[in-house]
Amino acid sequence: MALDLSQYIQQLRRVPVVGRYHAQVLKKIQDGINNLARNVAADPTGHMPAPPAIQQLNIKTDGNGLVHGTIEDNNEIQRGIHYFVEYQTTDEVKKGFLQPHVVHLGTSRSMHPFQLPAMDDDGNPVHYVFRGYSQYPGGKAGPKVSFGGETPTLVAPGGSVRMTLLPSTGSGTTQPTGQVSGQGFGDVLIRPQSNPKAPVKA
Repeated sequence: MALDLSQYIQQLRRVPVVGRYHAQVLKKIQDGINNLARNVAADPTGHMPAPPAIQQLNIKTDGNGLVHGTIEDNNEIQRGIHYFVEYQTTDEVKKGFLQPHVVHLGTSRSMHPFQLPAMDDDGNPVHYVFRGYSQYPGGKAGPKVSFGGETPTLVAPGGSVRMTLLPSTGSGTTQPTGQVSGQGFGDVLIRPQSNPKAPVKA
C-alpha cells in the first residue's frame, strides 16, 4: 500500500500564503517515498503482499554429484523479486522441511550448478528433496513448491563423495537454529540477539 498524505496536503493548501508551498513539499516527500518503495519492492506503510506461488521447480543431476535447478515463474511480478531454493537430506518425505539448507538465487531463476555428496560420512546413500519460492525484500515469502509436486521427488546426486552435511543455520532473520524454514529473508524485521551455548570444557 502506498503512503497517502493527500488529506494533509489538501488542508495545507488552504493555509494562506505559505500553505501551498508546504503542500508541494509534502507531496514531493510522499511521491519520493512511494517511488523508492516501488523500486526496492517494499511497502512504506507495512508489508508487501507475499508473491503468488511459482509454477514449478526443476532439478537435474549429472549422476556424479553435480546438481542444477531452475524456477518457472510466469506470474505478474514487480522488480526486486528474489528467489530461494531449499534442500535437505531425507528419505522420509512426510517429515517435511525441518532444517533445510537455503540457497538464495537473488533475482535469478537459475541455480548455479553445485556438488552434493552421494553418501554420508559412513557411506550410506543420501537422497535430497528440494523446494522453491519467491519473496520481496519488504514482505513475507510466497507459497513453497516442491520438486515433484505435493509428493516431493527424492534426488540421488550420484557419484562417490562421502560427507555428512553440517546442520543448516537458516537464513535471514530466522532463528540461528535453522529449524525455521521457508522464510527467505525472514518474517521479522529485527531478530533479537541470541545467546550462544557456552563451549563445553574438556
